[in-house]
Amino acid sequence: MSPVRVAVIANAPQVRADLQALVDATPAFGFAGSAADVETLADCFAGSLPDVIVIDLGPEASDALSPGFDTDRPPPALVVLTDEVDSDWMHEALPGNVMAILSRDATAGEIVAAIEGVAAGLCVLPPEIFARLLGGRKPSRPMASAVHIEALTSREIDVLAMLAEGLSNKEIARQLAISDNTVKFHLSSIFGKLGATSRTEAVTLGMRHGFIMV
Repeated sequence: MSPVRVAVIANAPQVRADLQALVDATPAFGFAGSAADVETLADCFAGSLPDVIVIDLGPEASDALSPGFDTDRPPPALVVLTDEVDSDWMHEALPGNVMAILSRDATAGEIVAAIEGVAAGLCVLPPEIFARLLGGRKPSRPMASAVHIEALTSREIDVLAMLAEGLSNKEIARQLAISDNTVKFHLSSIFGKLGATSRTEAVTLGMRHGFIMV
């Protein structure tokens, strides 16, 4: 299966860099480019549009959703990150190809899940917007935008980062001045919390959920 081609629009260079790193860290995604606005991003594509565009709607990005793609193909699905997820004016301004709305403080795992969802043709909404669509009814059970992952301890994150660098158990033990058995204990805990069955999968899931960056 071809990777999901993901582009990024954000006014702040650091936000663009962080979102690109998230895309690059997810094996199922392919980074397609980034820009500060739609028009600039559109100039990067010669008829080959990305599958999904993640747009950071910061306070200074009021025109970030203005039309910019003029092709015969359907426009890319949009994942919008905003501080005003339940604002009436913001909803009225959204174009029809917005398929996901997330808070700007969404976790890496939530953003990845939203991209995967819209690429599969699904809509991803915060619980408060979902309740509004249901006529004010509250969901009967807690809503989650991604599978709950138990937080790793700081030492487990250290071990996972070294795992990502390809270090062996003995090398990790030497770097952290701990025993081999303690390293095995930390790895067992990491695998359990992430639901991983191998070192490679643990690193992939660790990056996906924002515990480490490579």
